[in-house]
Amino acid sequence: MKYMEIFEQAMCCPTGLCGPSIDPELLRVSTVLDTLKQHGIDVGRYNLTSAPLKFVQTKAVTDFLQHHGPEDLPLILVDGAVQFAGRYPTNDEFASLIGFDPAILEAVQAAGGSCCCSDAPAEPESSSCCCGGDCK
Repeated sequence: MKYMEIFEQAMCCPTGLCGPSIDPELLRVSTVLDTLKQHGIDVGRYNLTSAPLKFVQTKAVTDFLQHHGPEDLPLILVDGAVQFAGRYPTNDEFASLIGFDPAILEAVQAAGGSCCCSDAPAEPESSSCCCGGDCK
């Protein structure tokens, strides 16, 4: 199976699921990645705030940022090669790029995601940026 890495703009927390209004696309991506992890498929996800060293250590990312700014992130790599810039893959593109059965993500599409990438009710978590936590 191929290995995907996602390099994102600076965010308040690793998933970007924080603040008063959550970007539905970030929620979808977080839910997809959580679903993949439950099926044993790991995807690296890094944002400029929490993992700046990973950006510096990854040649494709430093090359990209020398010609584009961080505003052109996210940058999606598969086995070290750039696949997308400026947007996240669709669910079908995730399946095609990594090489898994897209049926794994059918429940994600039907549900539209949930807070904190779980089926739990959306309640504040004091130790997390998710669900109204204070990101401290």
